[in-house]
Parts: sequence; structure tokens; C-alpha cells
Amino acid sequence: MNDFEYITTDSRLIELVSDFEKSDSIAVDFEEECNLHAYGEHISIIQIYDRRNFYIIDVLSKDISDKGLKALFTSDVEKIWFECHSDLAILYKKHHIKARNVFDLRVLAKALGDIHGLDSILRTFLGIEREEGKKKNQRENWMKRPIEEGMLTYALKDVEYLFDLKDVLLKEVEKKKLLKQVLHTMKSVTDIKPSKPGWMKICNTSMLSAKERVYLKNIFNARERIAERFNTPAVNVLEKKDVIALAKLSPLSDEEIKEFLKKAPARYRRFLLDGVLKATISSRRECEEKGIK
Repeated sequence: MNDFEYITTDSRLIELVSDFEKSDSIAVDFEEECNLHAYGEHISIIQIYDRRNFYIIDVLSKDISDKGLKALFTSDVEKIWFECHSDLAILYKKHHIKARNVFDLRVLAKALGDIHGLDSILRTFLGIEREEGKKKNQRENWMKRPIEEGMLTYALKDVEYLFDLKDVLLKEVEKKKLLKQVLHTMKSVTDIKPSKPGWMKICNTSMLSAKERVYLKNIFNARERIAERFNTPAVNVLEKKDVIALAKLSPLSDEEIKEFLKKAPARYRRFLLDGVLKATISSRRECEEKGIK
């Protein structure tokens, strides 16, 4: 792996964008934190390769702002990705930026009938065997600074071969006369639709009664506020199954809530008790107002 430049300021990032726009394309990937070591979803670093040099943008740097990120992702330079959708969703959710001129290699691979991950596709089309350890690195704490050099080196491998992969996949797509189909599909890859509220993702809410859905929403939101306060994954405060169980027990008495939360982690128990009690009161009121029984 070649050396890389570590970018920590908007000024340097914007300067680089000007250089990138003189090229045809850059290869891009993100490393993220998604409720594993901290609360919520965050972009930690952005890896870039321009066929000559490697770059890592430290999104958590105090001198990197939405201004610099917007300059990069709304620029004219083509951004080659592999499976961009979840990355772009977080970019929009956290920074209100919609990326443009994205070329997602996953679209080409799918058109060719290959629905596997990047490692498998690199092996199939380029004969490249990458080192094991992806799962381990995905579970590393990317919010921690400084980031270990081995983690950064590994992260850059996700952009190292994207140019070569694009060349090979494009040839295959053209050979099979699939280019028109691919380009049509490519137009929709940056379409980021509004996501459902978190409480609606926690379970199949259609299986709950109207009253249970009200309780689920308010208890879920109470848990989220506590998790955000302590900057910890919400599951550390109260497990998903317990949020659902509390919603199904509605309406709860104060004593039932206290009994249920006896096994909750001691650090959060007092806050949980207060939050769930308030959520229950809010739920009762909301059900009365909406005529839900």
C-alpha cells in the first residue's frame, strides 16, 4: 500500500477538490460508526484514491465541516463507489448533502448476475485475494482517535482496486449489451428517500395494535434520548426486545414499570425509570386524544 495524505481541514479538502476536478474520477469509500461504540450513525473517515495518490479525510476533525464535504460531493468529478447507498444515506442524514456524479460498481456487478460482496467480486473479476479481517475491522471503533495505522491501511484497500474493477466490469457489461440498462439504473443510486422513524424499524409494527404502536414510539424515543445523553449505543440502555415488551404491556402502572426495569443496567436505570414513566403518561394522553382503546 502506498503512503496516504491525512486530511483534517476544509481548506486542504477544498484545494484537493480543485485538483480532483482536473481528473476524470476518484474512488471513494466510507468507514462509519453505526450504533456499535457510540450513539447514532456517523461517518468517521472517507477514503479516496485518484489513481496516483491515496487520501483519508478525517470527518471527525474539528476543522472539517459540511462546507468542505459539500465541495467534494457536489463537485463534477466522478465518484466511483462499490455499493454506495448506505454511505450516501448517512451523508444526507448527518450532513444534508446529496452526492452527485456517482458511479456505483455494485450496479454493474448485479447486471452481470453477481450479487456478492466486494472481496468475492475482486476475486472473480480481478483474481485478487484480499487478506482476511474485514469483519474485524468493521467492528473496530472508528470514532477513536488516533486511528491505528493498520486500520487506515486496511480501509484504503476498499478503494485501491475500484478503477481496475470498473474497467473490467464495464467491458463485460458492454460485451453483454447491458450498458443501457446499467446507465438507467445508475441514475437512481443517489436517490435517498426519507427513512422511517427508528421506532418503526424496531419490529414489524403492523403486528401491533394501534395502542401498542403509540407506546412503542414513546418508549423507544425515551430510550434514544438517554442513549444520546450518554453517547452509548441504545441497546446498552435497553434491549430492543424489552422496548417491544414494554409497549405490549401497555398501559403500565408505575409499579409494573419499576419491576420491569429492575434488571436494566444500573448506570441508566434511574433515567430509564423516569423516561419510561413520562413516555407512559404521554402514551395514555395520546391514546385518549386519538380515541385509541
